[in-house]
Amino acid sequence: MTGPAASKDGKGPFAAVPGYAADLRRDRQGAGHGEEGARSLPPLPDAAGTAGRVARSFARGMASYDGAALAQRRIAARLFAAYRRAAPGHRPARVLEAGYGSGHLTRHLLGLRPARLWLNDLAAPDLAGVAADYLPGDVAAVALPGAVDLAASASMIQWVADPGLVMARLCAAVAPAGWLAISSFAPGHFPELRGLGSRAAAPSYLSGAQLAALLPPGWQVGGAGEWRIVLHFPGALEVLRHLRATGVNGCAGQIRSPGALRDFLARYEARHGGARGVPLTYVASWLVARKD
Repeated sequence: MTGPAASKDGKGPFAAVPGYAADLRRDRQGAGHGEEGARSLPPLPDAAGTAGRVARSFARGMASYDGAALAQRRIAARLFAAYRRAAPGHRPARVLEAGYGSGHLTRHLLGLRPARLWLNDLAAPDLAGVAADYLPGDVAAVALPGAVDLAASASMIQWVADPGLVMARLCAAVAPAGWLAISSFAPGHFPELRGLGSRAAAPSYLSGAQLAALLPPGWQVGGAGEWRIVLHFPGALEVLRHLRATGVNGCAGQIRSPGALRDFLARYEARHGGARGVPLTYVASWLVARKD
């Protein structure tokens, strides 16, 4: 998901979208700018730059994220299925998931019945009813376990500033004969928004081949590629609400006034409207690999 871009004066890219101002106020309070907000949101990691902005964005949208993240749920299911096809007899006893969020991939990993499960995330709270070793913090810096049989991550690595570092850390955590299953978003992500001039993007969009190129020596690719997932909405305003509900800022720097909002909605619907409403296309990339 691209990082949040809330301005101090509340006139960021979603300023004209209904509900934005209230969310921004809650975000500020939860980050320590008010006692009421500090109680209503979980404490955020002391992170700067990209990690801090991502944490604040997803903490703000956590309540709405699970229900709205339809594409992320499908991506998690497809990634798990790709891993099972590549490693049909694999029975991991020790599993690490980076960026567990609201648990879309975690639910599949639990079906493997690992003896031990580590869950890392920058901002998400513990998952209800899921017994695991929780590792809050930036995956680029937090201490990770070693000798895991499976390291998995869905729709997370595109948010990190240095995906090569994160990939190296995840690969180092895997034991020999263990597996890595990871998904990101590809450079062609959200073509509808890009076609209307949006320059917003997560820091690290990578194709399946680019993910594979980040593997250190001693790894064998079991599969890699891209998936296109098209969601349909009644209109362009619902697209923006979907992006906000999932913590994604899909049109940064573009919608700063009611007039700009009306123009964006009209152009989106004129270009992409049809019998099924308007589309929003997620382009996910994935990689499954085995350590020698």
